[in-house]
Amino acid sequence: MLKEGLKKREIIKQLERKLSQDCSYQSEYILGSMCSEPINFGKEIYMKYISKNLGDPGLFKDTAKIENELIRELGELFGARNIVGSITTGGTEANIIAMRIARKLRPEIKKPEFIIPDSAHKSFDKGEDLMLGGLTLRRANLTKDFKLDLEHFKTLINENTCGVLGIAGTTSLGLIDPIDKIGEIIEGRNIFFHIDAAFGGFILPFLRELNYMIPPWDFRVTQVSSITADPHKMGLAPIPTGGYFLRDGSILNKIGFNIPYLAGGDFKHLHIVGTRPGGQVIAFWAILKYLGIEGYTKIVKQCMDNTKYLEKLISEIEGIKLAAKSEMNIVGITTESGESVTKLDDELRKRKWMLGKFKKFNLIRVVIMPHVKKAHLTKFSQDLEGIAKKLNL
Repeated sequence: MLKEGLKKREIIKQLERKLSQDCSYQSEYILGSMCSEPINFGKEIYMKYISKNLGDPGLFKDTAKIENELIRELGELFGARNIVGSITTGGTEANIIAMRIARKLRPEIKKPEFIIPDSAHKSFDKGEDLMLGGLTLRRANLTKDFKLDLEHFKTLINENTCGVLGIAGTTSLGLIDPIDKIGEIIEGRNIFFHIDAAFGGFILPFLRELNYMIPPWDFRVTQVSSITADPHKMGLAPIPTGGYFLRDGSILNKIGFNIPYLAGGDFKHLHIVGTRPGGQVIAFWAILKYLGIEGYTKIVKQCMDNTKYLEKLISEIEGIKLAAKSEMNIVGITTESGESVTKLDDELRKRKWMLGKFKKFNLIRVVIMPHVKKAHLTKFSQDLEGIAKKLNL
C-alpha cells in the first residue's frame, strides 16, 4: 500500500492501462455471456443509493420496504401473491438457499438427497460441497436431445428425497424442463420443489406476451416451492443482482437466521451473505418501473428475432448444425459428424469470439443478449463457416 496517495487523474490512467484487456459488451465479440450492459438509468440509481446496506434493514427501513414491494411484484409476475424472498448476489446464492431450505424442512431424514437434472448449474455442486455431507445430489439423466429423462427421474425418488430441481432455461441450451410433470410425480410426498430460472425468469413471462407457447414453469404449477431468477441477466440490472422467491412465507420464521446484535435491531433472514447492497434493490425497482412489461417484451422480441436469424445462418453452414431447437435466446452449435467442438472453439477464440464451450455436451453456446446485434451474428457466421471449411468438418 502506498504511503502517500496519488492524484485522481494518475489513478484513472493506471486503471485504464490495467483494464485494457477486459472485454466490453459494446464490442461485437461477447456472444457467450448471460449478462449484458445494465441500462443507464439503473446504473444512475445504483450510484445514487450505493451506501444503503440491507444487511441491517432496521437502519434502512424504506429500502427494506422497497425490496419487499419488489419481491411481491415479481412474485405476481411469476404467478403467485404474497410470497417472500430477497435480492441476492446471483443465482448461485439463491440456489444454495433453496438447497438449505429443502434439507432443513426434513430433519427426520438422516441422509437427505436432492435430485437434479444432469443439465443443472454448477451452483448445486457448490451447495453440496458446502453442506459437508449433509446433503447428497442425485443426477437424473438427459435424453439424446438434452431433455430431462422423466422415467429415470422417477427412479431416483425415495424416502431420503428432501428436494428436487426443475430448470427453466438450462445453462447450456436454455431448455425448459417439464415442470408440471415433475410436480405431478412428487405430489403429496412432502418434497421441496425448486425451479432454477436464473436465466429464464426474465424472458419467459415476456415470451408469453409475444404469444410463444411456454410450458408451465413457475408458481402456477402448484407444487413449486421456490424460484431463482436473476435480474442481472435479461432483467438488465446492475451486476450482481440475483433473486430468490419463496411461496411459503412461514418457512422464514421456521428456519431463518436470527441476527440479534445489529444497530437497526433484531431480524430474521435466509441469506448466505450478511452485508447486502441496497442500491441494487432500488436500481432494479426503478428499472421495472421504467421498462414495464411493454419495455421488456420489446427487448425480448429483438433478442428472439436475432436468435431466429442466427439459427437460419447456422443451418446453411456445411459441417455445423444446431445442437437443439432454441426455446429462448440461446443457440447451441455442434458438429454434424459428432467431432469434438474443441478445435472449433479454439479457432473462434483466435478470432476474438467469446462463447461458452460445454465439453460434456459437445456444444458451443451463443447467448443472444440485448447487446448482440444482427451485424455481429452475420460476421460470426461468416467466420464460423470459414473455420468449418478449414477444419474439414
